[in-house]
Amino acid sequence: MPLEDAQVRQLILDLLKNPGERDKQTLIGASEIGNPCDYCIANRLVKTPKAQSKYWLGAKLGTAMHRELEHEELKHIETPENYRFEVLKGARIEQSIYLGDIPGYGTLKSKPDLVLVSAEHLIDHKSSTRDKTKKYKLDGVPGQYYYQQQLYAWALNRSGVTITRISLAFVNRDGQTDDDIWVYSFDYNEEAALTAWHRLEGIWEYVSTGGDIDELESDPDCFYCKVVLHRI
Repeated sequence: MPLEDAQVRQLILDLLKNPGERDKQTLIGASEIGNPCDYCIANRLVKTPKAQSKYWLGAKLGTAMHRELEHEELKHIETPENYRFEVLKGARIEQSIYLGDIPGYGTLKSKPDLVLVSAEHLIDHKSSTRDKTKKYKLDGVPGQYYYQQQLYAWALNRSGVTITRISLAFVNRDGQTDDDIWVYSFDYNEEAALTAWHRLEGIWEYVSTGGDIDELESDPDCFYCKVVLHRI
């Protein structure tokens, strides 16, 4: 029997909302460690269930974009199809790396999007919108993105894979032309990675010794605290 429109819509929703590998991650990862919101990091560390946000579709579209790029990149790891993809030879794509251990919490690992081993270059794909990217160009990229990449590079360098340069590649979901992909690059900075790591250790020490999470401040620009929790 054919489906009603509502049933078709529900099927699509169920497929898109079906938890993926990242959704099932139990320990905090590099993408979250750089979050400027102490309150959100503390709740993540103690595994407080996250309230469901109605603003979920953009993230799913971003995941789809990541999968498409990964699919294309994998074609050139062993034998690049032509000279334009030579830099991908021997690259590491979505491979797990060891960040470090937090005593009493666990061993933290993460998966950088693309590590160009031969070029000593780390690339992270970021799904965005034209309005967001325009804001990043004017005001700078979010610090959370910067620290995320520095942690990746820190872990890779300690593992013997040299990284000297990092790029964030913003792909606008509502883009129309080549100009709707923007790249922002910076050098590896070990001090920045250590700052992010030590901050995480400090928040863990606070919550693991009985500190009241509700006493921690939300970052003024935290979307989750502001829009979902209405905490600020």
